[in-house]
Amino acid sequence: MERSGIKYQPKHAASMNYINRSFWFSLIKSVVIAIAAAVIFNTMFGIAVVSGTSMEPTLFDGDVIVFWKHSGTYERGDIILIKGNGREDYVKRICGIPGDVLGFDENNGLFLINGEAQKEPYIYEKTYGKAKVDYPLTLYTDQYFVMGDHRNDSEDSRNYGAVSKNHIHGKGIFVFRSGL
Repeated sequence: MERSGIKYQPKHAASMNYINRSFWFSLIKSVVIAIAAAVIFNTMFGIAVVSGTSMEPTLFDGDVIVFWKHSGTYERGDIILIKGNGREDYVKRICGIPGDVLGFDENNGLFLINGEAQKEPYIYEKTYGKAKVDYPLTLYTDQYFVMGDHRNDSEDSRNYGAVSKNHIHGKGIFVFRSGL
């Protein structure tokens, strides 16, 4: 189509110049968004893979847990990620919080908080203390007592004592099940 001797060329999606600019702009925009999302995710969340059987029957070997890194408070029953001192990370359950006096009824296999037996529906076996920690154990400010749900196969606070709040690096918020 010609008007006054000038050939008309529409600028639409078929134009190569437009396609090249559009492709590179979209690619750069996508890369910037992906990097920003990764930085935000890694700042706020953590990911851990369960290794071993210490948290069964709640969590199984190979399960992936997403942790919220900025939790200010922790309560009994929370599943947390503990960063070990030069050792591997641990996934455990908080069983004692600051101010608790902890002990074990060794005759009946019961965990005691302030002298009262605890109802722990997430475990399937009795709980016994281990000789490496002296009981009764009083938890002070920013101290937490953690145990695995598979009590007979868990290295936890019964082995290494209470953990301080600064060793807790997140509270579990979501679990992706491994192929069971």
